[in-house]
Amino acid sequence: GSDYLLEDCMKILLKDLDAEKKKALDSLGEALTKSGHKDVPTAFLIRFLEATSFDATKAFEKVTVFLKWYTDSKIGELTMEKEPKANLIMQKCIPHSVTNGCDNDGNPVYIELTGKIQCALLAANISKEDFINCHSWGMQQMLAKANESAKKTGKPIRKITMITDLQDIGFSHRAGLPYISATMSHDDLYYPKFVGKIYIVNGGYLFPLVWSTLKPYMPQWIIDSVEVVGDAKTEMPKYFPKETLPPEYGGSGAEIKVLDTSDLKSAAATTYDGEELTEENIAVFLKIYIFTYIFNDHTCDSAGDKLEITIDAENRAGTFGWYFISEGDYDIGFSVSVEEKDGTVVEARKYDKLITDKGTYTSKGPCKVTLTWDNSYSFLTSKTIKFYASVAEVNNAQ
Repeated sequence: GSDYLLEDCMKILLKDLDAEKKKALDSLGEALTKSGHKDVPTAFLIRFLEATSFDATKAFEKVTVFLKWYTDSKIGELTMEKEPKANLIMQKCIPHSVTNGCDNDGNPVYIELTGKIQCALLAANISKEDFINCHSWGMQQMLAKANESAKKTGKPIRKITMITDLQDIGFSHRAGLPYISATMSHDDLYYPKFVGKIYIVNGGYLFPLVWSTLKPYMPQWIIDSVEVVGDAKTEMPKYFPKETLPPEYGGSGAEIKVLDTSDLKSAAATTYDGEELTEENIAVFLKIYIFTYIFNDHTCDSAGDKLEITIDAENRAGTFGWYFISEGDYDIGFSVSVEEKDGTVVEARKYDKLITDKGTYTSKGPCKVTLTWDNSYSFLTSKTIKFYASVAEVNNAQ
């Protein structure tokens, strides 16, 4: 149906295309007709031209891949009434909503309690194929809502807005990275440039520091997309109608429920099949980097107490980040060492007595990074530190 292809939405865009873009659209349509795809709505093709900067050749490659998948997987049949059976497991493991409404601009809203995701249960209870099928169903509902919103508002609504709640995020969420990678790869092929604004809520007082550390390495389009929200109840109603927002974000809409998981098969986070991350696009990098940070506090007691945190980039090069602050303005010994695959040890941060520090290190290949806090020189004073540490595995270190 047209709702699932954003046909009506794209018809609005069609009227405003300049001569050069119309030429690319005509060229793409002719190429598809010659290859046997005769009944693809012309307006729909704009979606793939936009994703390729109106390069008809690249758009043709993307569209043909999409059409084969759309037909073979019967994606048009994934209506709201035909919800996949495995979607209940998805909802239990990933508390989320695709039905809360739209933002102030008419973009449909996806809300996810990212910090509540049960990564180990997800890996133990749903196959990669079922996971992607459920994700596709959710995306189809978002497409339909975008198209409905376009017809209602008369505006070319073609993106979704995400609210990502980081409350309770932790290092255990690294087990979900293969799913993140698979999702991003899938969406790049079949739902290109469909995600618009991303609102980060409940990131804690350290998250703005994490984000400020990351921003210099991010392309401008990601910086423009991410909005780090302070107090959700007071700030979120600026961007969304109250009926869209759950009460915890200052609205009157439906709350995002965390469902009982006692009936699911339990498993440790390490039971996932270990598929390597292979995506190089920056969106994967961002999500891995943001959503795998450790946020913890630890008290180093008197003489001899030492805390060590080791993070692995086991399969390829990694970009590591860290930040810590010692409460009460007490200094503590701190250092960062890197053991490369060949056994070489590099001092990424030389030992020093510090109250706070932040930094990043990009390795040349698989390695281990050890962060050490040493209070052995203090015989009387214990130290409480708050810290995060993260790693994003990348194929090619820059």
